Amino acid sequence: MAATDPTEKTSLRWNAANVGGHNHHHHHHLSIAGDVVDEETMSVRSRHGKKIAIAAACLGGVVYATTMYMRSGDANADGTDRPFVDRVDDSTSTTTTTTTTSVAFLGNSMFYFNDFPRFFEGIGDGFIVQNSCLHGGASIGSLILEGNAMYPQFMTNNAILGEDDDGNTVYDFGACTIPQLLLGRDDRLNDPGYPTPSADERNNTNPCRADAAYREYTMRKFNEGDGIVSTKGGGGEGWDYVIINDNTRNPARRSTRAHALSMLERFYVPWLLDTGSIPVFLWTHAYTPDYACEGGAASSDSASGNKSPPDMTGLEDVANFTSLTHVGYRAYVDLLNLYLPPSQAPRIAPVGLAYLVVHEEEYELWRTLFHCDNLHASPSGSFLQGCIVHYTLFGKMPDRSVMLSGDISHLWKNARMMQHAWEPPNPFPDRDAAEYLYRVAERVMVEGYVPSSYVDYRNGEFTLAVSSGSAFAADDDR
Repeated sequence: MAATDPTEKTSLRWNAANVGGHNHHHHHHLSIAGDVVDEETMSVRSRHGKKIAIAAACLGGVVYATTMYMRSGDANADGTDRPFVDRVDDSTSTTTTTTTTSVAFLGNSMFYFNDFPRFFEGIGDGFIVQNSCLHGGASIGSLILEGNAMYPQFMTNNAILGEDDDGNTVYDFGACTIPQLLLGRDDRLNDPGYPTPSADERNNTNPCRADAAYREYTMRKFNEGDGIVSTKGGGGEGWDYVIINDNTRNPARRSTRAHALSMLERFYVPWLLDTGSIPVFLWTHAYTPDYACEGGAASSDSASGNKSPPDMTGLEDVANFTSLTHVGYRAYVDLLNLYLPPSQAPRIAPVGLAYLVVHEEEYELWRTLFHCDNLHASPSGSFLQGCIVHYTLFGKMPDRSVMLSGDISHLWKNARMMQHAWEPPNPFPDRDAAEYLYRVAERVMVEGYVPSSYVDYRNGEFTLAVSSGSAFAADDDR
């Protein structure tokens, strides 16, 4: 069903400003999810002071209302003209190069393809530290329940941390649950039955279930306060930023968006208030439904051959998909603004908007932003995403000397994985492509450029644009 008012577009300018917040407090530790959500064990307990870090997470859905949108020219409560209200406030951003910033990632394969957490750490040129809780196909809600699922995908040479006292190789899988990542502990991990893989866990398995040595290592690591590193001074511990992404189509759909809002309010708000972290939502890119990988298994539930394209449930149009995704993330931001203090004003990293610019201007290059499944990012896509996220956090583009000098493939020298083992590798961007993508990010973030095909949905019209029927199935982890 088409949007009710597709002509309600105006000349827009991306405003990369902070989205205000309204509550308080300090920073904390990391956390991972595992079994069933228990309000006792998932409750927030401040044990440390404030710390600087970035966390990115993929959230599932739950219930809430839609958000009101404004066109360019509509004034905000503070008298400013900010149609997106997502701008980085330079006064609160970590813009100096003498301070280490900690970043936590909570999410799905949109982060683990091309190992975006380590890639982002690398482009920080020694001034960013990170950790993560990632699970393929995860949503804002499912990540709470299931936690990390990077076993065995992160069992690579680059992921080796060393050996334990018994000679077992310890790999860097990230935190096992969200509470472990953000708060430093998750009492569920103490359950004697926890390190028992469930019957249906194969390629996507929680490392604390599948690897007893890692479970002991990670519990000791986070319990002893080694999960994150204090950065901005003043004592204490906690992540500076927590970067979150939902299952890619969830923000655009009424039912899944509502579920995510419920989970954000019930769990993420208390965690964020406890840690004092600034939440950053990754406005993910739109994609096309054709799966083009050849040879081998196309997914963990397929023994051979290619996986059939998904039912895109009304999101086949790239511009509309992009625009509706932004609507959902704006709703998430509006909710968090009700609870968080101004110092924790949530932000949106407009990666999808930058992709849309390339889609309009250089279609063939836009195709190269994707892995062969036409869903996940290629290294070129991760390069563009890194530029956008960097500006969102720090109010400035990443250093050109880091991003654009020499062999660009060196930016992934520490990657634990690039793509699924059964799929072919992707080329790295050449210098010309990297220069163009860097410039696209600069235009969007610094100059406020908005592509003409972006649709500024307002007043909830978007809720009629996408079906919420049972045909929809999350499959980001194809």
